[in-house]
Amino acid sequence: MTNGRNALHPANQNCTSNGSHRAVSLSRALLQTAAVIFLAASVAPAYAQSHDRNLNGMHLSSDIPNLNGVWARDTHGYPKPYIVNRQIADGYENEYLKPWVVEQLERDELVTVAGRTLITPHSICYPESVPYAYGGTQVNIVQTPSEITMLFGDQGQWRTIYLNRPHPDHVEPSWWGDSVGHYEGDTLVIDTVGFAVNPQAGSMGRYGTPHSDQLHLVERWRFLREGEVSTAPEPRNDSFNAADVVEGGKVMRLTFTLEDPIAYRKPWSVTLDYLELDARIREYACAENSRFWDLTPLLPSAATP
Repeated sequence: MTNGRNALHPANQNCTSNGSHRAVSLSRALLQTAAVIFLAASVAPAYAQSHDRNLNGMHLSSDIPNLNGVWARDTHGYPKPYIVNRQIADGYENEYLKPWVVEQLERDELVTVAGRTLITPHSICYPESVPYAYGGTQVNIVQTPSEITMLFGDQGQWRTIYLNRPHPDHVEPSWWGDSVGHYEGDTLVIDTVGFAVNPQAGSMGRYGTPHSDQLHLVERWRFLREGEVSTAPEPRNDSFNAADVVEGGKVMRLTFTLEDPIAYRKPWSVTLDYLELDARIREYACAENSRFWDLTPLLPSAATP
């Protein structure tokens, strides 16, 4: 099992040559981008009809929440219960994290304190996975009776959740894992296993947390109920146009819980609230939009156009 960041470096990847690795990476990136653009274009009219219960010919049962549309949070990252004022609470005595995870987080923090950019999936345009992707600000949900697709505006990536079916008997590890979902009343419940042990982001700031191949993620998506108070920050145009927030629109709450007997002493949870937008999801180009000079050599590239 690999827990270090060094495996992110192309030199440590299983490839025949640097050139072939870059070409394959670029080809994958182009194919993924094309697929996302096609899917987003095919459902573009949906965001303006998010309250239509017969959306695009699809009938939603009255007790199933209609999650279709673009949802956003005007802040990056999310609070973690084991972090207090950007410090790992109690260090090695942390009630949530096992010592090897604390050690890795401390090493990552030394990188950022030194003024260098931490090598993460985000910084070198690799798949970000969940819950890492929820450190972004926008998600476009495309809901059908058999599956749900989530497109992430900050990363130009997507995931698919298959409804009303179990996990396969043998789950092939992948960046995003295997996600299955079902409805419990007004709540969409998503269960994800099979996360590959890629070098995950893990620092004090907006990044994620190291884990093992035993990571188990449970998400619960629902709208705020009467009397509940939203924790979503007021939109400030930092991440999207504040004028696009639907006036009087719904607030969607995500609560996710992570458990991993190898990495965490006990499960930990995070709650995030999303505002409804009357807008298209933002376009994002990762490699072409690089701002990290110290990571430029690691970005996907090709020898010829």
